[in-house]
Amino acid sequence: MIIDTSAVVAIMRRETDWVHFERAIDESFERFMSASSVLELSIVLRGAADPEIDNFIETMNIEILDVDSSHLRWARHANRAYGRHSGSPAKLNFGDCLVYGAAMSTGKPLLFKGDDFGHTDVPSVL
Repeated sequence: MIIDTSAVVAIMRRETDWVHFERAIDESFERFMSASSVLELSIVLRGAADPEIDNFIETMNIEILDVDSSHLRWARHANRAYGRHSGSPAKLNFGDCLVYGAAMSTGKPLLFKGDDFGHTDVPSVL
């Protein structure tokens, strides 16, 4: 699976549904995050130190994926089809487009919180 920033934020902030995301990660044999999502996590969780984020990634056995040209092609597609100015109800932002690219280029489902990706064609873990 590809893990979106939103799922990790839910876990680390202990949001009401955090347990569903942690369980999904625990039950998956393949756990990946885009390097762009890890940076986004550092930005979103300003109160959390990078070592805390790195510890979470290591503890959960999450492999960090480099953003490559295949991710970029899919991210561009996501922006055209589902981006904020596309007219799609998904309204994906920059980071969303990159994680969409990671999921689509690897053929792995996406673990995410919210309804933005639900308006796209990316396979969902939950």
